[in-house]
Amino acid sequence: MKNDPLQKAHLLYDLEGENLERLLQQDPTYAGLLERLQRRERALAGRDQQAAEALAAARCLLLEITRETCFKMGYLLAHNYPLEQAYKL
Repeated sequence: MKNDPLQKAHLLYDLEGENLERLLQQDPTYAGLLERLQRRERALAGRDQQAAEALAAARCLLLEITRETCFKMGYLLAHNYPLEQAYKL
């Protein structure tokens, strides 16, 4: 077992990373927000390409912020809990 908190955080992220997208799809607020952004992107694509690109960038940023937050939470868990206990949380 790795003792370095950063290595443990990476391991936790790898173990649970596949669950992140599924969990987000089940969350009505997050899923609704992404759906609304995608609808607006499609609506704007023909009229205002620059605005559509800005919405696409905002959607990508939202996903990146979520991934980064998950990683940081994994780092905190790995730093404060043994891996076996963190995995049970």
